[in-house]
Formats: sequence, structure tokens, C-alpha cells
Amino acid sequence: MNRNFELTKRYGTCSKDCYGSCVFIGEWNDQAPEQKLLTAKPLKEHPFTNGFFCPKLNNREKLLYHPQRIKTALIRSGPKGSNSFTSVSLEEALNLISTQLTTVKEKYKPSSILAAYYAGNSGLISMYSPFRFFRKLGATITSEGTCNEAGCFALGRMFGNYSTTNPLQISNSNNRLIVVWGSNLADRNNHAHFLVKKAIKNGSKLIVVNPVRTNLAESADLFLQPYPGTDFLIAKYVLNKLVTSGECDENFISQHVDKCINLVEEVENIDEDKILHQTSLNRETLHEFLKLLINNKQRTLFIVGFGPQKYFYGGRNLNSIALIQIFLGNFGHQGTGFLFSQSGFNRDFKGPLIEYITKSSKTSQNRRIPLINLGYSLRSNQYKMLFVYNVNPVSSLPNQNILEKSLLREDLFTVVLDMFLNETTKFADIVIPVKFDLETDDLITPYFIPGISTNQGGPCPYSECSSNYEFFQRLAKKIGWQDDSIFQETQKDIFKKCCGLLPKFIQEPLKTKGYYIPFDVNDVPFNDLKFPTSNGKIQIHQTDIEIFNQNLDLVLKRKDDEFYLLSHSHKYFIHSQMGEIHGEFENVFGKIFLNSYDIDSIGLKLHENILVSNKFGEAKYILGENSDLKPGTALIYSGLPFTDSDYKNVNIFTPETSEESRRSGAYFSTIVKITKI
Repeated sequence: MNRNFELTKRYGTCSKDCYGSCVFIGEWNDQAPEQKLLTAKPLKEHPFTNGFFCPKLNNREKLLYHPQRIKTALIRSGPKGSNSFTSVSLEEALNLISTQLTTVKEKYKPSSILAAYYAGNSGLISMYSPFRFFRKLGATITSEGTCNEAGCFALGRMFGNYSTTNPLQISNSNNRLIVVWGSNLADRNNHAHFLVKKAIKNGSKLIVVNPVRTNLAESADLFLQPYPGTDFLIAKYVLNKLVTSGECDENFISQHVDKCINLVEEVENIDEDKILHQTSLNRETLHEFLKLLINNKQRTLFIVGFGPQKYFYGGRNLNSIALIQIFLGNFGHQGTGFLFSQSGFNRDFKGPLIEYITKSSKTSQNRRIPLINLGYSLRSNQYKMLFVYNVNPVSSLPNQNILEKSLLREDLFTVVLDMFLNETTKFADIVIPVKFDLETDDLITPYFIPGISTNQGGPCPYSECSSNYEFFQRLAKKIGWQDDSIFQETQKDIFKKCCGLLPKFIQEPLKTKGYYIPFDVNDVPFNDLKFPTSNGKIQIHQTDIEIFNQNLDLVLKRKDDEFYLLSHSHKYFIHSQMGEIHGEFENVFGKIFLNSYDIDSIGLKLHENILVSNKFGEAKYILGENSDLKPGTALIYSGLPFTDSDYKNVNIFTPETSEESRRSGAYFSTIVKITKI
């Protein structure tokens, strides 16, 4: 085909808050008036991307140039909560924001200005460069998040690093058993799913533990479907049998585990009938689970999803699962280990990058509040101005009733930076149009496959759009900081400086291949079994023992017309993103799904309107059937991504109380009542 333009190729990385962080080659026509990105081709040679994307973002160029993309600044013209705006120039918006910011700063104090952010764009510069502005200002900044923070904290206390295992070990030839626990790999992490299928083909057996029958469960040698949140009871049962049968790896425990005696005493005596009742599993299934674990010692790998830590006691729930691998001695060997989040392997080289991006040595530390508690924090009059970037809190945070009421305050001036109108922009006074991730230079550190990859920004056809850094750079000049050195660099300057701060052995592959991965398929982290704890041993804390006596009243006591509520993301969406290109699935967010047994037992009919309620809120839904759900369990998909939808976000039901470490949400510690209308 003849072209009258020069094609430019750039390395790109998907920056969405997703396991994959797919690396690809983007082909650009820089001279095109609008549709400059022509194609994105996933790298076949990348050992995790493996030449394919997930179904959520196969056609990212359609999202990039979508007609609903925000291309000009918007100022509120109607009541809060309505997404009623009038277009203004970016210059006019900056003037209004700078005036408001100066007024708030002088009338109250800088800490009354709050910045809320997360990983909607997980590029390091996108996430952290606004800190230059907010730290100099003395504003308050959110901390922690909504996703895997509770699990990372818990595993970090146990191992010294929440990352202990090379994920490429999934397909290592030494592996003979993979346990996928609390993760729907086919829908949420299809690249790991690809590696698991490859391992099965090579002879590995598969166990799936999940309150929902996933696609992967159909391929499993054994499927355990417990009640939600009872993972630690399964672990207690398994640990008891390992101890009482003498099948623990005593040598591993004595040499590499600290303070294990109390734990052994705790699990020596159990009430089996109670565990079977509370998990709803049978002895035969648990016996087969135990048999497979024992027969495959030092050849077993656990892949644990984020689901088990989305309860009030989520971190400890996760540690209890890890204890099975510890008691079996399944660390330090090829094809073994515990996979949760592998971004902990990036800390050594990532730290200096974040320090430079934030200019932390030249700016003061800020007051921090947990993102998960944003609604409660905004209820007071303490905060008068809110900036929101890289996050859609009115979709993703729990207990939406509190958050929405707080955002309706007329004395709270809210600025949202985004590509599309969404649930949060409804409450904005001003919306700033931002560049798509592919239109900025940035670095991305994935959280399932360790390492770092690059995004070489292509041109943005919309002159009013800016990156997060560029917007706050311009705002800094508006309020008189134009001579400050921390606002003089371009984003490309920051990108180049960060690349130069990386060790040479990372710089070279990043430049020539677009990515760096620290492991090959046979590499075993901590193969000397010395972990980065105070004494080099795995630490067992008192809280890891106490979980086995946890009071389950909050989770397990439900009435016949009440159900455990799960709120998983849909296959074609990442939290509240992708609505613009997957609109055909909108109706699924207006349904609550039950097992057919439950539909019959409470006298309801498929497709009828029903009322879902608990102490946090109520809403109407259409009743749908899902045979993969366990009786007693309901499902409403999370992350409602459609701005003008008539449906209610599932997070009107989720509790305001966070996971006990206060680092992420207890989304699955939710019970709802279902009644006829």
C-alpha cells in the first residue's frame, strides 16, 4: 500500500491499572490532523505480553480518538451531580483555579487543599510528578489505595518483601502443581492464564480455590468453592493435617521460619465439623487438596489473587494462605513459591526515580489521608479545595453515599483531570482535559511481571490537553512559581533524567527492547532462603496466629434472604474505564446475579425487578442467573463505567470500614438483602 506519510514507530506500554502492562510497538502518522496512532502491535518477544492484548483494550486507538473524549476545559453550569458544563479555554480555567487556590490558601491554610490520586494511569511521571506542586504548596495528599495494599503490607511483614517469586516460574519444568487461589485469571490476568495453560500442557496439575466457578476451574484437577472470606479456615484445616501427620517440612521451618511454635500449637486442635460447615466444603475435597499438596512438595506454586484480601481481615487472610507454602517448604526451588504482586522486586531501582520525579529532597512532606477514607475526610469543613487525577473515586471507593454527599458541598471547589466525563466529574467545578497515556513520555513498573518498561509519547492532536505534570507546571506559573527550578523541566526532560538514573544493565534493554525484566524462566529469587527481614527468616506474628480464632460474625451470620455480595470487575472493563468502547455491556451493570437454587428458594423470578438493600443503601436491580455462583452468594459487577447510566454503582452497599490495616478496602465484607418490589 502506498503511503504519502512517514510512519513513526514508538515503544508503548499499557498504563492501565492491570496485571499485564502490555508492551507494544505503536505505529504513528505524526502528520495526521487527528488519528495519529494507527496501530498498536503487542510484542511477541516479551515473555509476559507474548504477542497479545487483553480483550479490554484490543483497539486502544478507538479510545484515544473517541468522539466523547474531553478536548477543552469545562466549567460547571448546572448543579453538582449533573455533569452540566460549558466549554472554556484552558487559560481561562487556569485563571479561575489559580484565583480559587490563592483564596483558599490565604483564607484557610494550604493543608485545606486536598489532592486525590491513584493508578488509573500507572505511569510513574503521571502518578508522582504532581507531588512537586502539592508538596511545595503544603497541601494534603491521599495515601494507600483500594487494591492490593493490604496484602502487600501483610506479606511484607512476613517475608520482608511482598514479592518472593519469579512469575515466569509458572511454566518452569520443575513445577508439577499450581494452586490458583482467589483469582479469575482468564478475565483479570489473561497473560498469567496463558502461562498456566502452558504449564498444564507440560504436565502440571491445577487446583482452583474460588467462591465463584471460574473458566479456569473447568480445567482444574480439583476445584474448591468455599464461602467468601473463609480462606483462612481452609488454611487452618490444611495446616492441622500437615502438623498432625508429620508432613511439614521440619527442616525448612526450623532453619528459615521465626516464632512458629505458637502457630503450631494453635492449629494442632481444630473443630473439623465447624470448619466444614463454615466453608461449606466436604472432607473428601479437602483430603484430595491435601493429598495433592503433599505429593508435590517442592514442586508447587501458588498464584493468589487480590480477592482474599478484600475483607476486614484481608491481610491476615492472605498470610494464612502463605503459611501453607511455608509449612511445605515450597520456597527456594524452581517451580515453587507464592505469587501475589511482584512489584516489590522493583523497589531498588524505582525508589530513586520517584525521588527525582517528586523532587522530594527539595520539597517538604505533606499531611496524608487514606484514599479509602476520602468520603469521611471530606465530610468536615476542613477541606475547601479538591484536585482529582488518575482516579475515579465516585466509582471505585466504598460507601458511595457518604462520598457523594461530601462532594455535593457547595463550599468545596473540585477540579478533576480526566479524558472522559465520568461519575466523579459530575461533582467537579472545573474539568481539565488530559492527554492519553500514549501521548506522554513515561515509565511503567508492572505489578505481576517485575521490571520496567517505557512509553515513548506520540503527538496529541488536541492543543488544550495536557499531561498531569504539564497542567500543574502551568498552574505553578499562574500562582507565581515560574522561577522555581522544580517547574522548569519538560516531561521529556524528566523522562530522560529518570532513564539516566537507572543502572546501565537496565538502560540498555529499555532502549533497545522497550522493557527490562530481571528474571529468566529458571531464576529463583531468595534461592539461599535468606529473606529481607531483620534476621533473614520468615516472620510469624501474633496476628498471623490470631486469625485462626477470628470472630466471623461480621461475615458468616446472614439470614435466608441475605447474601454475601461479591463485586468483581467485568471481563471487558478495568474498574470504571472502557465504557466508551464496550457500551454493549452496559445492561450487565443493572443486574444482580444469583445461583438458580437461590432464585427458586426465595420465590423470585428471573428478569424481574428486585430491591437490593443493606444498612448503607438500597437500589433496584434486575435479577439475573449465574450458575457459577455458590448458593448464598450474589454478584453485582463493580466499576460502573457509563456516565449517564440509570444503574447504581455497587459501592453504595460496600462498607465504609476499611481492611484492618487501613491500606485498602473491605469490599467483600458485604451482606445484602434481596426482596420483591
